[in-house]
Amino acid sequence: MSTVEHLLLAHYRDAAQRMGDIPLYNAALEVELVAWQLLDQSGAAGILVTPWCVNLLWVPLNQVDMPVKGEPCVLALESGEYEGVCAELASVGRYGSAALISDTSVMIDHEQARALANEMAALIFAPAVAHEAQASEALAQGKPENPQRRALFRRALGGAQ
Repeated sequence: MSTVEHLLLAHYRDAAQRMGDIPLYNAALEVELVAWQLLDQSGAAGILVTPWCVNLLWVPLNQVDMPVKGEPCVLALESGEYEGVCAELASVGRYGSAALISDTSVMIDHEQARALANEMAALIFAPAVAHEAQASEALAQGKPENPQRRALFRRALGGAQ
């Protein structure tokens, strides 16, 4: 585990101890960083699972690439652009956080949350070639551009598949 990963986990685990009484808190979930990985030469990113949300987090190598805390920021990947908010920790510096799931109360247990986070990571961190081929095929068939992504988010929100 990298130092940045360890510091982010420590921060969110500490926050989890203080947030247990919020209505969206799902005590069946734990704080975990899923699919944390290096992004070329630009930094690192992964999916954060907490008892109250599932977010895409990214930490750039170069802090000047991030706006000030509280301002919008964007992570540009081959799969698309992910807009979030710039956060800051003294131990980590500035990092981006984009909400993927804001209400985890529909999740049964942590294994379900982890599996969903891994599915999201597979879509978010997939190479562009796979996305372009899938989009072309879907458009040729008159289907939505990314049906797996839509189905994934429907499942996350407790809707039909």
